[in-house]
Amino acid sequence: MKKFIGAVLGLLIVTSTANAEKRELGGLAEAFIGSLSNQVAQLNQNRSLDSTTRRTKFMRLVERGFDLNWIAKFVVGRPWKTASPNQQKEYLDLFKNLVELTYSKRFIEYSQQRIIVLGHKLGKRKFIFVESQLVDPKNPKGNVNIVWRLIPKGSSFKIVDVVIAGISMAITQRNEYSAVIKRNNGSFDLLLAAMKVQLKKLRSAP
Repeated sequence: MKKFIGAVLGLLIVTSTANAEKRELGGLAEAFIGSLSNQVAQLNQNRSLDSTTRRTKFMRLVERGFDLNWIAKFVVGRPWKTASPNQQKEYLDLFKNLVELTYSKRFIEYSQQRIIVLGHKLGKRKFIFVESQLVDPKNPKGNVNIVWRLIPKGSSFKIVDVVIAGISMAITQRNEYSAVIKRNNGSFDLLLAAMKVQLKKLRSAP
């Protein structure tokens, strides 16, 4: 009987410790998103920077906060495994350039808005979902819910998806790339060509 009670107590202690560690991990993930969003806000409010310098600094924050390789591979799906090393390298370069231009433009649009972290949820496979809201002081009714999907990486975290108003950016991009590949009989080269066209349009846009 004593052994049974001891085993139960031991299990309770282990469970309690594991739950405490998960709560601490979630809190750290919240702090990570809070810190990253504050750095973005400070950068955007620094009017002494020209647009090129601001975009370069912003991309450094993106590279530090996001696991771009993970996202790029997830987005393209199975064709990644059959692509040649040269195709993979070109794809990763194009993907990073597209992320830079797409998000830097959005970042400039959100210059007067800020991110408020609301909490977190723990998911499967070590995923942590940090819940937040994009708040617009000039339009309180226009606040947007944003969920950040993170994975622990070393002593920090990396973002692998952003869900804006219920729409996953990674899954949306995956569906788009999958459609391009399917329309072109599985051609990875034609996906690369489509990405180059998209990149050219973004660079020529005001």
